[in-house]
Amino acid sequence: MKSRVSSMFWTSFAAACLIAAGPCARELAGPVAPSEWGGEHIGLVVSDAGGTLEYDCASGTIDQKITASTDGNFTAMGTHTIGHGGPVRQDETPDRHPARYDGWTDGETMTLTVTLTDTGAKLGTFTLVRGQPARVFRCL
Repeated sequence: MKSRVSSMFWTSFAAACLIAAGPCARELAGPVAPSEWGGEHIGLVVSDAGGTLEYDCASGTIDQKITASTDGNFTAMGTHTIGHGGPVRQDETPDRHPARYDGWTDGETMTLTVTLTDTGAKLGTFTLVRGQPARVFRCL
């Protein structure tokens, strides 16, 4: 009898844990809501169609809707434009590269890894917080 009660307890406990975890996992899935995100050396403005990024001496775009899976992970494609100090000449061609943005979010915090797809160069991993201002330093 004791074994049967113990077995029923653990089965019920496991079911309760799965039920409790279920809504949390589902809440991470779906499009990232339009909002501003900021962190050290990066700022991201998410729109319904993608996003725009600002770095210390660069800029970028995310050219598709940012949609997270049930675990909060996402991948989106866009561009990364390398900047430089000083003025931009009128006839200057931007140093633009195709980029992949791999990230994770829980809706309040985001990690974002930027990789140039034409060279394979990983530019870094950044941590952003929704509603926080970007802390970007202009190149001179």
